[in-house]
Amino acid sequence: MSSRLSEFLAGCRDEAPLQLGVVPFGMLYGIGALAAGMPPWLAQAASAVVFAGAAQLVIVQMLAAGAGALPIGLTAGLLNLRHVLYSVSMAEHVRHLPRRWRMLLAYLLTDEAYAVAILRYQSRPQPEAGPDNRHWYFLGCGFTLWSTWQLSTAAGLLFGATVPAEWDIDFAVPLTFIALLTLLMRERAGQAAALVAAVAALALAALPFRLGLVVAIVLGLLAGVMAAKRSRP
Repeated sequence: MSSRLSEFLAGCRDEAPLQLGVVPFGMLYGIGALAAGMPPWLAQAASAVVFAGAAQLVIVQMLAAGAGALPIGLTAGLLNLRHVLYSVSMAEHVRHLPRRWRMLLAYLLTDEAYAVAILRYQSRPQPEAGPDNRHWYFLGCGFTLWSTWQLSTAAGLLFGATVPAEWDIDFAVPLTFIALLTLLMRERAGQAAALVAAVAALALAALPFRLGLVVAIVLGLLAGVMAAKRSRP
């Protein structure tokens, strides 16, 4: 029990610095949801059920622009395709866990939680003797992020109207992902994915409904997969 608790608390501790970007990100989503006409209860429920910051933000932006259900659903689905690769990367580390654990960790598998947890798995191999409690570290990462996201969404819904217009909190979105890049660009696959996605996002920025961002994500994922295959022995 002591080992489980120490792993959980270590995950909470290591995930905490990333919350500096998550808090304004969540508030931005809450403010955007109100501006798009979403009821506060629905906006808060989306943070608990969908639990995908980038997709939620794009959804409210497309709702405000009057986009239909089909392009919104397609865009949100494509944005979250990256989680498939996260799952593939994590599968070998959690396949020994019961299904209830794998379902819980799959729900908590977001950008920030993955970035911190995968480094733990890579830096600390499975112990030869004794139980493997690294999934408790993963749980600590996900729990910290989930709690912050719910609270920051609620703060945006409650206090968004009082935030002065000159407070440009849009910086939270790039700030959050820049922090992740510093963690994940240590290998050739991450570097290739980031480079291709960045070039594609700039080249396709004129596409409507932010579809250029979606295409850039897909191209970046493909580049990362190809680079990972080439780097294998």
